Amino acid sequence: MMDLALGNHDLEITEGDLAICLTDTHAIAQAITIRLKTLAGEWFLNTTLGIPYLTEIFGHKRNERFIRQTILPEIEAVPGVYQVRDFRVQEQANRQLLISFIAVSGDGTAININESIGA
Repeated sequence: MMDLALGNHDLEITEGDLAICLTDTHAIAQAITIRLKTLAGEWFLNTTLGIPYLTEIFGHKRNERFIRQTILPEIEAVPGVYQVRDFRVQEQANRQLLISFIAVSGDGTAININESIGA
């Protein structure tokens, strides 16, 4: 799996050229992060893409099971993700969601993901 490398929400430039993800693990981790941080309806070319944080999660006092059922299919849909283990989500009072889990790639590599999603 090949992808352009991102850093600080922008394309990474190395020695005057666009950087690429050097490993499949890096590309999968980056794809998961992008998927987790895409809000539902955000992309005008496909308004069905994204997670409905603003309309279904934040401000609704949802339980962990509901949040899990909303987010987990998005993670599992990322190419290269074989399994998701140890999924944990914690909603903060300030409309922040802390998400952590281990994504297992097809070759068995464990990818630790810890993301903070805020409204």
